[in-house]
Amino acid sequence: MPKIGEILIQKRLITPQQLERAYKESQRTGEIIGRTLIKMGLITEAQLLSVLGEQLGLEFYPDLSKIPISKEVIKAVPARFVWHYKFMPLKLEANTLTVAISDPLAVWPMEDLKLHLGYEVERILATEEQILSTIKKYYGLGAETVEEILEKDKEAKESIKVKEEEIEDLERKAQDASVIKLVNEIFLEAISSSATDIHFEVYRDKVRVRYRIDGILYDMQLPEEVKYLYSAIVSRIKILSKLNIIERRLPQDGRAIVKIQDKQVDLRISVVPSIYGENVVIRILPMRLLFALGDLGFFPEDLKIIEELLSKPHGIVFLTGPTGSGKTTTLYAFLNRLNKEGVKIITIEDPAEYELPGIVQVQAKPEIGLSFASCLRSILRHDPDIMMVGEVRDLETAELAIRTALTGHLIFSTLHTNDAPSGITRLLDIGIEPYLVASSVNAFISQRLVRKICSSCKEEVKDEDIFIQNLKGKKIFHGKGCKECKFTGYKGRTAIYEIFLLNDKIRELILQKASATQIKNIAKKIGFRTLKEAGIRKVEMGITSVEEVIRVTELEE
Repeated sequence: MPKIGEILIQKRLITPQQLERAYKESQRTGEIIGRTLIKMGLITEAQLLSVLGEQLGLEFYPDLSKIPISKEVIKAVPARFVWHYKFMPLKLEANTLTVAISDPLAVWPMEDLKLHLGYEVERILATEEQILSTIKKYYGLGAETVEEILEKDKEAKESIKVKEEEIEDLERKAQDASVIKLVNEIFLEAISSSATDIHFEVYRDKVRVRYRIDGILYDMQLPEEVKYLYSAIVSRIKILSKLNIIERRLPQDGRAIVKIQDKQVDLRISVVPSIYGENVVIRILPMRLLFALGDLGFFPEDLKIIEELLSKPHGIVFLTGPTGSGKTTTLYAFLNRLNKEGVKIITIEDPAEYELPGIVQVQAKPEIGLSFASCLRSILRHDPDIMMVGEVRDLETAELAIRTALTGHLIFSTLHTNDAPSGITRLLDIGIEPYLVASSVNAFISQRLVRKICSSCKEEVKDEDIFIQNLKGKKIFHGKGCKECKFTGYKGRTAIYEIFLLNDKIRELILQKASATQIKNIAKKIGFRTLKEAGIRKVEMGITSVEEVIRVTELEE
């Protein structure tokens, strides 16, 4: 039988020189030659298994998702076997179990299966990535842990004691078969998937866990039995965030810090009681981020406008948009740009989402009387040059912020409006006098987040499929869907902006108490670009899709 290296050379997958280098490395490390070739980047695991299949007479399946797997097969093989030996059961006929494995040279796991389960085992080959993703799909994340917990506590199936830790090292704790391990596995999966939120939801007869990735919620595959451990999971999260475990009738908010891959991640936890139990939402925030204006999605001409706004000595700039549209991230980028020696910056936030070195950050606590307005009065005595007020929620805060801007301070804040021109109407509705708005506000900036087309599966849209008339004949793209983007067609997000500058003509309209529509129409005549127009431009640039722009802007225009 020819050796694996010889077959790879025959198939022109590697050269003799590369094989020689790999043999030397294999002798040095003690690893088998196939794994060494993969680690050196000379071949892929799929290529190796395809060749090994030919050599050993085993079939190689490049895509396990195309194989239908019955519930009977999943029930026949316990999760602890599947996760321990990293194989996937595919078919059970008579007494023969067909399994997918990634290491055909490991014979003893198959012998263990015969011994413990009593089945004859037939093997096929698949990559480890394919096997693990299929296990998660059919057994659910943490199935082995859930199984082990319920094995130990068959009768109770209730809350389980957990230990309190200041900072959790998720990777280290993942070896423990306990509720701690299960919660850590959920956190680890979320953080590894670049999720921004984790939603734990409880219903009459089931528990649902979802991740928000790029603004969209996706169900997480968990075993059904996790419903028996839900109260223990919530208790573990409460202990981690130093919340009251006994209190289950009132909402609670907390914070925890976890450690993963040598990075600390900040978790903001909110617990709300529902009719079937407590629902938990966890916001995942990096402890520190570098915020660069150029990375946010501004067009070059918009960056010039922003730089001019940031160079002004006084006035107020409002960012508008719904929750989750990236307003805070943009504000932090502004502050990061202005943060230098000789300048004092103070922020008032609720909550303070990221740590900004060199900037004084104040956490508002309305429940004890520390509101935005009371904070603003106090920090003026600290002689700041630049201030950020997390949100203008009422007349008192709005009036204080605007009058502070008039006294020679540069202020940044946010408003919840659908578009930038509506910011004027909102301030007037709150009760701010038109002359104060006209004399203090420098600009309103509205923004939304759109998903970016995945670069790995990006393809051109056929002209007949383009339904927006002015895009006909232009080259636009969408994502076909691939492993890199979890078959969504999108990976990552960028922002689209509309910048509404207040010039003399706009100020006249404000003093006349013109409507938002009138102001917007005049602004368009002098070059104001709407969110939808900014989005369509990013479609033409191949950054995002038409569907994404419509998803986030259809209510605005």
